[in-house]
Amino acid sequence: MAGVAGPMLRRSKAQGARFLSGLMFGELASSALMATMLYLLGTFVSLVAPLIVREIATAIIVVALGIADLRNRTPHIWRQVPQRFVRSLPPGQLGLVWGFDLALLFTTQKSTSLTWVVLAATGLLYPADSWFVLLGMTTIGVLTITIRSVYWSLRPLAVNGDMASRWFAAMRRTVGAFQMALAGLILIGAWS
Repeated sequence: MAGVAGPMLRRSKAQGARFLSGLMFGELASSALMATMLYLLGTFVSLVAPLIVREIATAIIVVALGIADLRNRTPHIWRQVPQRFVRSLPPGQLGLVWGFDLALLFTTQKSTSLTWVVLAATGLLYPADSWFVLLGMTTIGVLTITIRSVYWSLRPLAVNGDMASRWFAAMRRTVGAFQMALAGLILIGAWS
């Protein structure tokens, strides 16, 4: 997103601001939808499964995702937001469409499995916090994109963080190791 918003801000601050505003509104709307679905699903699961079963299931999911990240195989769809809209939609609508798509979470590429870990832990252990967690993730994500876009508009970068770079693989593996430790903490909590 910063690769689009940064140049857009350089060309026109108003267009860049409309794009970033649309992105925020689109992501918040989609996050609200996802949070509601996660809350309903998580509440149902908490009615039929005792806490210890949900804690063990969460730990298993976190271990599986940690292994995936350690192997540099984060599960996601190899798809980005629809590029065809860049030239056909005005900036505010483009941001709205892309934001809604991004916050659906399942429709775009992921850098690590942390999104899936957060969804699993929230849905299985804390479904009542679904809105807070997902809308918080969205707000932090869009603020990060905004800060990076403004920085790029002032100081264009030659390299924009290729997902195949060594740095990216090392970061993904570090997150995988963190997830393994997290799974251990969840299991310790389950048996305490």
